[in-house]
Parts: sequence; structure tokens; C-alpha cells
Amino acid sequence: MNTNQQPRKLNIAFVHPNLGIGGAERLMVDSALGLQNLGHNVVIYTMYHDYNHCFKETTDGTLEVRVRGNNFFPKSIYNSFHILCTSLQSLHLSINLILEDKNQAIDIVIADQLASPIPLLKISRMKVLFYCHFPDKLQARHDTFLRKVYRFFFDILEELTISEADTILVNSRFTQSVFYNSFKFIYNVPKVLYPCVNFQSLESHVNQDDYSIEKLNNSIDLININRNIKHTLLSINRFERKKNILLAIQAFSEFLWQESRIFKKKLTQSTFHISSVLIIAGGYDPTLPENFEYLKELQKASIDLDLQYQTIWPRSSNSREIQVDVSGSLSQSKGTVIFLPSFSDNMKKHLLKISDIVLYTPENEHFGLVPIEAMFMEVPVLAINSGGPKETVVDGETGYLINPTAVEFAESMLKILEINSSNVQSSSTLRIKLGKQAKNHVISKFGLESYSKQLEESLYTTIVSRGSTPVTFPALVILFVLFLLGLSLIIT
Repeated sequence: MNTNQQPRKLNIAFVHPNLGIGGAERLMVDSALGLQNLGHNVVIYTMYHDYNHCFKETTDGTLEVRVRGNNFFPKSIYNSFHILCTSLQSLHLSINLILEDKNQAIDIVIADQLASPIPLLKISRMKVLFYCHFPDKLQARHDTFLRKVYRFFFDILEELTISEADTILVNSRFTQSVFYNSFKFIYNVPKVLYPCVNFQSLESHVNQDDYSIEKLNNSIDLININRNIKHTLLSINRFERKKNILLAIQAFSEFLWQESRIFKKKLTQSTFHISSVLIIAGGYDPTLPENFEYLKELQKASIDLDLQYQTIWPRSSNSREIQVDVSGSLSQSKGTVIFLPSFSDNMKKHLLKISDIVLYTPENEHFGLVPIEAMFMEVPVLAINSGGPKETVVDGETGYLINPTAVEFAESMLKILEINSSNVQSSSTLRIKLGKQAKNHVISKFGLESYSKQLEESLYTTIVSRGSTPVTFPALVILFVLFLLGLSLIIT
């Protein structure tokens, strides 16, 4: 782009499958906000947008959201064939986008997570930028013969469709290396554009009149009755097995055991008690079986480790009341796990303000926004020494990168809280130091303004680049026919 000329403002469309409250959704919302703040016209196309399970910028008029593609094909067939149905829905969405574009003249489309709409958009002569969070082929199950056959077609489809994009961006050097090794026929190494955090949103005032915050505070106050020392640990992740949330519960149990051992050796007064709470908050969709099943597994694991738990459910569209499920006596518990399935931005800010440490447990996570949000709020982070966190958490300065064992997590918690044989009262000196260093680190590297300008530059570069000839769509038709034939042979 010629820097001597005033760049024209663009009409930009985002295509995202499900506009929920995950990290990918947060990034796309912030991307749209950042580009809109730079003067561009932005609209988000999605197949699903639940007003009770989304970011407020998508419902309060800040961003324009259009729901398309969900009224012709089902979300699944007997709770199976999810990727097939989602791909068909995305094609339907793309057709709607193309038809509506006649009046808008969209300059470029930003797609992420799902690449299947790209060839259709390319045929309509649109420029497409694809942001790859992580290859879907590596996240899907391939554990049975039928699933391997089923996924074979969609793994090829993913590579073919991504290759049609005019520009490909990835969220970390880790994802860049995985992308390069996973897609053998995409010869261009994608560029790295680190995700951002909307610091302004995190700094905004926490509404303490929020009923769910009141419920949470009441629970914590009940736990802390007659307790001398209080620790609040936090895990934020979707309720999915790949997020390894069980490790946080196991580490919490180990932490309590090691902590109690130190206190018993050094203290004789029987009235001295400690109180620790692990809050597990995460995106939760009751229509997804894994979310429901995994939450049950985590609740059972808490009981098996002799921990009490409490589940604070959000208000639903059918009821304005907040449901609370309790296991055991919270006031008698030395260690309590509080589950928050789905939560608001307001609640997230509150959680980060009251927490001492954030436990980030996914292995080989492609990036992870939670550690950055935590560090901005001056909360030290414990993360597994793999994947994206190696590029965001500075070991020993903003938190610690450790092996995925409960013992190492527990020992690091004790270290940050400065609980040891010579200091049983705990101290906040190291925790505060790590927190301040963490905030300075993320401000310098992961700000929304810097990210938005880099993304804008990629958009301008894409628009002036020579467009590739769309060749994938005919191949997709053949591939889809072969898939249907193969499926019919398997069924018969």
C-alpha cells in the first residue's frame, strides 16, 4: 500500500460459525471492533447467535450481526455428522452473503475456524483472508475406522479450501509450525498475527449489582467464615476435555494437601484455619453433549478428591432465577470448587479482580487469550510449557511454565503465594511483583490498537494482490459426490 495516499475505507464481512463466548469468538469480535474503530464498515455473518450466550458488543448495537444459513440444513443428524452439516450451513450462509453483497460491495471477507465457504466466495470474485486458530483435522477424533473414513474427506476438504484463501494468518509461531507440517500441499507459510486483548473492556467498571456476582460473593463469604487465610484460584476454559480442566482440580487438591502439611508442622493453635477456593468458569452450551458430560465428570472428580463443589448456573431464557447446585457443606470445607458454566464479560472482570493465580491447563494450546487477559489484570499465570503459552507467558517473570502434573502446579502455587516451612502466613510480595511485570509485558505486545493496524495492513495487501484462480470448487463437487457414495456403501 502506498503510504503517501490516504487509504480508502473498506466494507468488510466476517464469517464465523457460532458467535458464542470462546476465545476465537472474542478475537473475531475484537477484530471487528478494531477495524470499525479505524473507520471501516463491518458486518459479522454467523450461523448461530444465542443472545444468552454471547459477547455484549454483538447484541447492544455496537456491531452488526446477521444470522444466516441455519434455516435449511440441520445442526447435526441424530447427533452425528456435525462437520458435514456445518459445512453445508456455511455454504448456505455464503450464498446469502453473496446475494446481499450486490447492494453493499464487500471488499474482503475475513473467515476463521471453517474454510468451506472460501471457494464459493472466491467464485464470486471476493477477496478472502483466512485466520487459522488451529487445523481442524488435528482437533477432530480419528479413533475408529468409520471416523477415519468420514474424516478423510473433510481433512482433504479443509486443506483444499484453505489453499484458496488470498491470505492466511495464524495466531502463533507454534500454530505456524503445526500448519506447515499438517498441510503438505499449501506451500506458502502463513504469517503470524498474534491475537489481541481489548484492554479497555477489561478496565471498565465491574457492575457489582450483577445478581450472579452477588451469588458468587455470598458463596465465597460462606466458605470464608471463621477462616484466617483466603486464597482464590481461577481456571477459565470451555467445558471440553481437550482443555484438561481436571488437572486444575487435581492440582488444587494437591495444593491443599501440601499447604495443610506446612501449617500443621508450624502452627499449634487449633482455631487457625485456611480457606481456598478454585473457581472453574467456562463456556458451556447445553446442546453440546461433551459440555454436559465433562461438567459431570469434573463434579464427580471433585467429590472423589474429597472436595465440596457448588455450581452456579446462569439465568436462562425460561427463568430469571439463578440456579445453584451444592455438594456437601460449604462452610465446613477446607477446599471448595465453584463451577460457573457460562458467564458474562462483567463476571469475567470480577473473577480476574478477585483471583490470586490463574491456572491454564490445556496442553499444546495454539494460543490462549485467557493468560493474556489474566496478566493484564496483574494476575500471575501457571501454564503448561507447550504450545502458544510459551510465546505469551514469560517464565519466572509473569508466571511459570511447568509440566502438566498436579504436583508441579501445586508447588508453583505455593511458591507464588510464598507459603513454605519458614513462612506459613503466606505473602503477596512475589504475586504482586509477577502481576505488575505481567501487565507491562502484555500492554507492550498484545494491544488492540497495534493488532488492528496490523490486520488492516494485511487487508490492504490482500486487496491489491493478484487474486488466485478458484480451482477448488469443481474438486469439491467431485469430492462431495465421492463422499456420498462412500457413505452409502458403508451404510449398506
